[in-house]
Amino acid sequence: MDASTGPGVPLNLNLSEDGLYAAHVSGKSLVVHSNVASDHKDVQIARIKEIPLKSLKYLNVEASPGTSDDEIVSRRRLVSANDSRISVWQLTPLEILAEIESIEPGALAVDFGADENEVLVFHAWNTKLSVHSLKTRRSTVIKTPKFAHHFGHGYRTKTRHLAIILKPETSDLLTVHEPQSYELVNKTVLPTIDAQGLKWSPDGKWISIWDIATAGTKVLVFTADGQLFRTYSGPSGVDDSFDLGVKQIEWSPPHQGICEILAVGKVNGNIDLLRTRTFSSPATLSHVFSTDQQCPNIWRERYTSAAGDAEYAETSGSSAMSMSPESVGPPRGVLIMTFSPDGRLLATVDSARQNVVWIWSLEGIPTLASVLVHEQPVRQIVWHPSTPQLLINTITNTLPAVRWWSLQNHPMIVRVPVQRSESGRYDVRWVAGSDTDAAFWFNSPEQHVIGYLSTSGDAVEFKLLNSVSSKTN
Repeated sequence: MDASTGPGVPLNLNLSEDGLYAAHVSGKSLVVHSNVASDHKDVQIARIKEIPLKSLKYLNVEASPGTSDDEIVSRRRLVSANDSRISVWQLTPLEILAEIESIEPGALAVDFGADENEVLVFHAWNTKLSVHSLKTRRSTVIKTPKFAHHFGHGYRTKTRHLAIILKPETSDLLTVHEPQSYELVNKTVLPTIDAQGLKWSPDGKWISIWDIATAGTKVLVFTADGQLFRTYSGPSGVDDSFDLGVKQIEWSPPHQGICEILAVGKVNGNIDLLRTRTFSSPATLSHVFSTDQQCPNIWRERYTSAAGDAEYAETSGSSAMSMSPESVGPPRGVLIMTFSPDGRLLATVDSARQNVVWIWSLEGIPTLASVLVHEQPVRQIVWHPSTPQLLINTITNTLPAVRWWSLQNHPMIVRVPVQRSESGRYDVRWVAGSDTDAAFWFNSPEQHVIGYLSTSGDAVEFKLLNSVSSKTN
């Protein structure tokens, strides 16, 4: 999670990916909250040398089997950056471990590299990527990265090889680099018009790259050393004269160590499911709901009071879809695709009906498992990190509320006690490994609360565990 500021603008609360840490800037101090979901919550404050900060980034610690909690805590880092200095902080206790000074002005992005001892700096105009090693105190330069965001590069799981898209002249290049030394493993000129991004498969076996939508369906699959393995151009036997191309792609989580599915979200709203054995598409998911389609779990949001309280009511497919507001203008494709942690479910949102969450079962022949229809566009859908339950967040300026779904239970809409946002924009995030298994953050622009849903009889309410404000220490 990144944040940017201008002079006099406070850096908003910034959460770690697992939700266990929260940081913000107050005056000339960095404030870090930890143990946020427990009774032993802790607040640490440290002085910042130079303000204003432009960004805060956490290291996403990848814990291998057998890694102790103490080792994970010792590896947790936070990097802060302004126009001239980058500081790397350890979080327990909160103190500066290293600093990188004399940064060239106009850096586009700063992030961690392969581990807690590397810092990436994407320079202005994408002229180069500098990799700073805190161990060796040396820097490595990779010239002309195409993008300064996470779609432009990625690290292989476990081995930490870097794959990155470069744009030195007119052609896109894929290069793969050794860990630590960043020596070149392979360089490939991409057969793309305008590559849009790359993603490693979570099992580390494949690198996937997708081309601009105007090129039609074009997904390139490379081996881990950068050799072209397959080019996917759409389902066989389908007329491609109206092929509108690819919007985004997503890998399924590993099952028994292997990623089995690559989901290709199309501009026309379809999703091609590629099996990784052949990278062909035996199934396509469609967001067009026919009136005779069978789906027993269709739920529609309805208001139950003038105050804005709401609930899910079961409804028929034809009723739900006929009441769904269409987007204005031409279709822009699949907006959201996210797999459940076990890879058996896929939740999606399509731009033609941005208020509808489609949940697909991928076991055997893919089928539509549930549909949730809302009054407002969906902003987020977030799977719990270990169990198949889902938080849904819509853009609503009535009452702040979270929407919860699981396959076995009646879905729920529960009010959350935070200050109402006039923009209707809130953020949700699960907390991993907390004492309360289903704890989550719910954030408004000015207030951030953490809690869980508690059921008593037929009533469900949000139980507050902690509240953090970025405006106070």
